[in-house]
Amino acid sequence: MKPKFLAEEFLLAIYFLVFSILSGIVLFYTPYQAGVKIAGLTAFFHVSFVALSLVLHWHTPYRIWKFLVPLSIFMVFPDWFLSAVLQILVFPEDGFSKIGTVSGYMAGLWVIPLFICVYTGIKLEERSVSIIGTVIWVGIVSLVIFGTSEATMWILGSWYAQNVKMWGHVAYYVLLPEMILGITAYLAYQGFSYSFYPLQVAMGFLVMVLYIGNLSFFYLLIEKIL
Repeated sequence: MKPKFLAEEFLLAIYFLVFSILSGIVLFYTPYQAGVKIAGLTAFFHVSFVALSLVLHWHTPYRIWKFLVPLSIFMVFPDWFLSAVLQILVFPEDGFSKIGTVSGYMAGLWVIPLFICVYTGIKLEERSVSIIGTVIWVGIVSLVIFGTSEATMWILGSWYAQNVKMWGHVAYYVLLPEMILGITAYLAYQGFSYSFYPLQVAMGFLVMVLYIGNLSFFYLLIEKIL
């Protein structure tokens, strides 16, 4: 058994703590445009995370990362739908190129919060938490992470909601879809992480399509019916 300070969970916690501190320094104390800073941090995350996974033999974290990368790329489409079709999400000019109406770094950014959701579920399962309990906790973690993101990212000028019901800067309609996204990403990984990789990519596509459907349903329910 590895010493506690060498345990995968402990080292990952240190990694994300250091990455968070570095992100705060870059985002608030460097002179570059927001899009350039976020894109640089996103690229740094992927390169450093893969390097550490290979050097430290983090097999499960690496498999989670590999599963989430295509899903993160697909997640450009929901943001594109919200910004170009419904026009309720805005990606202002932030110094980085766009994919349609969506800032290009979003194709890699989703990996970071979704990794935390999926890894949380894996660790809970390893501790013999029931599937229902695990799903509930993953949903709570997802809601906290994405809710915090919605509440703070407008400060950086990266994206913001408009023309919808909000509490502060958090749009109501997006909270349940984002909670469900964390849960479905975890369940999809659990079911297909050892499958043929193209099948994993296909599952990522299905998770994205489900997310678009949830966004549409809850937008209709909260903004047009209630």
